[in-house]
Amino acid sequence: MVGTRNSERGVSLVFALATLTLVALTVAAVAAEISSRSAGVVLEERSVRTTALSDWAMAETLAELADKGHSFRGITERSVAGGTISSTVRPVGEWEVEVVAVGARDDWRSTITARVSLVTGPRVAWWQRTQGPHNVETSEP
Repeated sequence: MVGTRNSERGVSLVFALATLTLVALTVAAVAAEISSRSAGVVLEERSVRTTALSDWAMAETLAELADKGHSFRGITERSVAGGTISSTVRPVGEWEVEVVAVGARDDWRSTITARVSLVTGPRVAWWQRTQGPHNVETSEP
């Protein structure tokens, strides 16, 4: 009788350890899933912010083109709320320019390249957006 009772305790102990192992594996899997989702949220937040900055740069550049026409050459890089913006304007024809508008924040950058017709005011004929990491150059003393 004593051997049977010890045997039952041993089986119960093995069962309890197996259950705890399964719980630990489940918790680890859930933690890994939460971690990967939070990394995706960070990437999405970075993308949305730099998209807004490059849109800002493009809107400001188009407004200046409407006001100054061919003589406007772009926005020099400057700090704004949330990052930096800049743009360049390059003539590609008598009434057409190429605009490159950039929005950057920390180590991420969004760029819009557009062909703009100036015949009846600035009108975007074609555009493309690119995004990705940007190495911020540091100046050494």
